[in-house]
Amino acid sequence: MNTTAPTTPRVDAHWYAAEGLAAAVVHGMLIQPARVDITAAMELGDWKRAVASSNECLRWIAACHETLDGRGTAARTGLEMDLLIAATDRSDPIDVMREIVTHQDVTRHDAERAARATEEAEARLVQRLPLELPVHRTPTGFQPATDVVSQLEKLRHRLGLPPFDWEAWIG
Repeated sequence: MNTTAPTTPRVDAHWYAAEGLAAAVVHGMLIQPARVDITAAMELGDWKRAVASSNECLRWIAACHETLDGRGTAARTGLEMDLLIAATDRSDPIDVMREIVTHQDVTRHDAERAARATEEAEARLVQRLPLELPVHRTPTGFQPATDVVSQLEKLRHRLGLPPFDWEAWIG
């Protein structure tokens, strides 16, 4: 068990416009759509898809916590996330992922448990986010609200930060 105390990043305007924004974007553009997938899979009785989507959500939730804690970016590659999952012993979302095993005979009970765990992990993440990025579902996917994006870009500009790479998340 990891006994080192987690470091708390300094929460200021730069943190809000950089780490906080990155985590909010991942929540809006990746976690929320995956939650829609979980709901759809549950309604269709596709238990295996529901569990797989839950694991996807939990991976991104773990990445957001890492970002909010100042230990990296939410844009970690899949390999980096897999290494984090293998190496860490202090992340609630990752602990849940270890318990949710996708196997050929996934049951409704497995899927319900995975969906419930994901919902709880997301609720804990949302409590930590400095803002919830409103997103709109479009025929091509999820898009952030342009008025909010505009305000966030103005803040980043005032702080001397480069523009956020929205295309990496929207494209």
